[in-house]
Amino acid sequence: ELDRLKDDFISTVTHELRTPLTSIRAFSEILGDNPQLETVQRAKFLGIITRESERLTRLINQVLDLAKIESGAAEWHPSALDMREVVEDATTALSQIYKERGIQLTADLPDGLPVVYADRDRIFQVILNLLSNAANFCDKAESRVHVSVIAEDTALRIEIADNGIGISASDQTIIFEKFRQVSDSVAGKPKGSGLGLAISREIVQHYKGRLWVVSTPGVGSTFSFTLPLPRSKLAFLAA
Repeated sequence: ELDRLKDDFISTVTHELRTPLTSIRAFSEILGDNPQLETVQRAKFLGIITRESERLTRLINQVLDLAKIESGAAEWHPSALDMREVVEDATTALSQIYKERGIQLTADLPDGLPVVYADRDRIFQVILNLLSNAANFCDKAESRVHVSVIAEDTALRIEIADNGIGISASDQTIIFEKFRQVSDSVAGKPKGSGLGLAISREIVQHYKGRLWVVSTPGVGSTFSFTLPLPRSKLAFLAA
């Protein structure tokens, strides 16, 4: 079973790597074979090469990142986090993308949230992944994404709700697995590498939290994750 899973993983990785590489090679050869190509067409092909190169780089980084986390080789740098500030920074980082796609992004960030101890860059990565995922599947005329941070008795809960296409019950059971995405029949061509949610789940679980989704097809999805509140500072810094 382990050998089969390893073979499936390697097969999927090589397929995902081959796709952008094929585009990069094809358009590079076109540019090389046609030095008199129109400036507009040349710029278009160079843009495709750049985007596919960036996609390839992201995929390689995600594969390496996930491998480090799963093997226990990842470095963690926990510190006291103001989740209001972390969420604000994440929404600011993606504000231009949301603006270009015409998606309304709002947030409910109350004052006086309790401090949690975790690696800021890792939690920032989780929020970015969830926000990017929400943007990818909002295709309505009045698309909306709302972020909330809620203080519970023993944890902070971060919710990212959208009014996008939603996720079927069968897909909800697989989207947190490596290289698994919403099926073509629901969302058309899958977007992304299928690693963002897998990495996010590993990060949240490292801090004894939980990541889940509640969704209704055609209505929208809400991705939520929790970060336990510290019983003591030392307990979390030791994680």
